[in-house]
Amino acid sequence: MNTLAQILEIASRLDHLGSCAEWIARETVHTDNSVSQTGTLISVLAEDIREKITNLVSELEQIAGMEGSH
Repeated sequence: MNTLAQILEIASRLDHLGSCAEWIARETVHTDNSVSQTGTLISVLAEDIREKITNLVSELEQIAGMEGSH
């Protein structure tokens, strides 16, 4: 599996995790506030991880572009 495929797999899993966490948060908001808040936290963390991976890949592309121009 190449690097791009691995990144796409991670993104897919984060999407799934975020969607499940949002569903849990919505479904438990009126019955279990702690579980609902945990679902929201997981959703936010999944999005934060996705953003950090995107930034990392962008930085690596810039570095590779600089090295390729020398």
